[in-house]
Amino acid sequence: MTDTVRAADPDEVVAPEQRSRVRRVWPALAVVVGLVAVVVGWFAQPSGPVTGDVQERLVLAVPGGNVGPDAPVWVDVHATQDGLAAVQVVFATFVGTISCGLEATLFDGSTELGSTLTPCADLRDNQPSTVVTVPPLEESGGSDFRLRLELQDGSTTGPTVWTTIDDADAVVTRYDPAPHRWDRLGLVLDRIAVYAPTWGGPVGTVSLVVLGLACLTLLVLRPRWALYAVLGLVLVKGLLWSLLIPPLQGMDEGAHFGYVQYVGEEGRVPDREITRPYRPFSDSLVLTSARMGVSAIAPTDRPDYTGEARLALLDDDARVSAESDGATSAAGYPPAYYGPAALFYLASDDDTVAQVHAVRLWSVLLGLAAIALAWLFSREAVTSPWARAAIVTSVAMQPMLAHQFAIVNNDALAIVSGFGALWLGARLTRSPRHAGLMALAGAAVGLGLLAKPYAIVGVLPVAVGWVLGVVRERARGWRVLVGEPALAVAGVAATYGVWLVIAAATGIASSTTFPHNVGDDVRGPRTYLATQLDPQLVEVRRLWVAQLWGSFGWVNTPLPDGWLTAVGVFEAVLVLAVVAWAVLLVVDRGRQPEGMAQVNRLIAVCVASSLGTIAVLYAIEFAYFRSSGGTDLLQGRYALAAVPALVTLPGLLVQRFSRGRWAPTATLWCVAVFVSVLFAVAVATVVGHFSL
Repeated sequence: MTDTVRAADPDEVVAPEQRSRVRRVWPALAVVVGLVAVVVGWFAQPSGPVTGDVQERLVLAVPGGNVGPDAPVWVDVHATQDGLAAVQVVFATFVGTISCGLEATLFDGSTELGSTLTPCADLRDNQPSTVVTVPPLEESGGSDFRLRLELQDGSTTGPTVWTTIDDADAVVTRYDPAPHRWDRLGLVLDRIAVYAPTWGGPVGTVSLVVLGLACLTLLVLRPRWALYAVLGLVLVKGLLWSLLIPPLQGMDEGAHFGYVQYVGEEGRVPDREITRPYRPFSDSLVLTSARMGVSAIAPTDRPDYTGEARLALLDDDARVSAESDGATSAAGYPPAYYGPAALFYLASDDDTVAQVHAVRLWSVLLGLAAIALAWLFSREAVTSPWARAAIVTSVAMQPMLAHQFAIVNNDALAIVSGFGALWLGARLTRSPRHAGLMALAGAAVGLGLLAKPYAIVGVLPVAVGWVLGVVRERARGWRVLVGEPALAVAGVAATYGVWLVIAAATGIASSTTFPHNVGDDVRGPRTYLATQLDPQLVEVRRLWVAQLWGSFGWVNTPLPDGWLTAVGVFEAVLVLAVVAWAVLLVVDRGRQPEGMAQVNRLIAVCVASSLGTIAVLYAIEFAYFRSSGGTDLLQGRYALAAVPALVTLPGLLVQRFSRGRWAPTATLWCVAVFVSVLFAVAVATVVGHFSL
């Protein structure tokens, strides 16, 4: 048994396996142990007060009363249930420009219930901040209270209280603290079940968790069964994640579901360039979005978790129309994702919540296709079943992939395309016959373009893999140098090209053009780079750390800062290692160590898929910047197709730096442990946001 990359030439000799079975098992077991430790540790922590079953769902309007030195600000507080224990207020804090102490006192009539002093530096800007805690009030349900906000002696300028579109103070009430988070398990399961399909009740949710752990255990202990185990894991994980995210709370989910709803109701593709007065969203979609709290600020953006609220939504939804003209922001995309999704829509019950859950199943199934392609890529990258199992474990447990394969969004199809292109790029580095593979690669890229234009980045690993394969074989002649690229183009034409012809024949707008905004500002490369590369790299970390690895919901539910810092360190080390590898290539030019040629080729394909993708995405946004002046086009999830390359690179680089003396298995399992623990933290983050 070997543990290096697949060797295609006699001179590419792989090193023998140096580890015993026991030594290979320990990193795999660390995945399960790490997950259990994180979950148990999280549940063992104290649980502070939680939101009530009836949510405030705050939509901010204008700043209200400013807490000044001369007069306090009084805020009305209404308790929706018994056990009131804390009050939060949304402030405009002027982003660190004030220094003060804020004293909040809660009154029931003239009776003081409790008072808390908070440094203004601890207040969150435009988000709920806890200003007072009191012993739980056993009979607070339905009662009104008054909250006095005043500055501590010596303070001169305080924060301003926001008001909502309902002309009320932006206040959130919290109830019933508990000794441990596991005391909340029943509450979380009950709240998930309110808007879940029939299989998503408490028993079904717990069963999914148990099945997921069983599949993960099988994956790490029986790597030869990796494909079957990881397919089961991804299926269970997708179903579970679709329950954790309330309907329409995925990024742009309303726009994508609106497209599906239009296709299901009208039987045709929507036209985004309609000229008549239009309503892009149906009344049923608008109603359900409001009840889910989509427009509310985080973390008040969630539904009421009561049976009465669910029945009221069912009743109201039955009385409104599902008709629209479909001209949502997603209407410019081809129907490759939305056509099959409409079949799930038509097969579901006739209410919007059930239809969203049904369409999400299509994304879950695409997740199965993606992980199968990741497994094929792992077979090209390494030969050891243990190393392959580590790669697919990392891909399966990557938090943002879990999110995107559980909501209604055509990103799922674009990611499948990217995984396929990466696999074929790796395969092309060693295959003696390129013709069929190039046609298939073109079809894979074309399939991605049928989802979103940014899927063009799939060309990168294919092109690099093909060039390296041709150089390796010393291929000559027009059949190879012209014919094979032509076959790739034919693959694109047979997929995306067919849609362009149909769209042109039917008059459907098939692409999204950049808005043009004429201005006097300079829009050159230096100006654009200045918007991206600030000294603290805030924008870089927002895109390629938070959004690529863990910013859920409407990109408003990030992983905890400490974990994002850990991800940032991982990425920084990886970039430095790639730079060192490039230097090593120059130093070793013409005298590569024995067996390292194919390792270098695979590293090059992975670099093209990861760093190359980011570079192309920046080039696309620069074109957008030149046209419109905006820098809001990029989102980190656009690079999710590069995840298999990102998690494989550390193992390949370690193998290359050690000149084959160190196999990639241990390194790949270290990555798998880290990503798996990150997944557990992500689940806790999402549960905390939407269910507690």
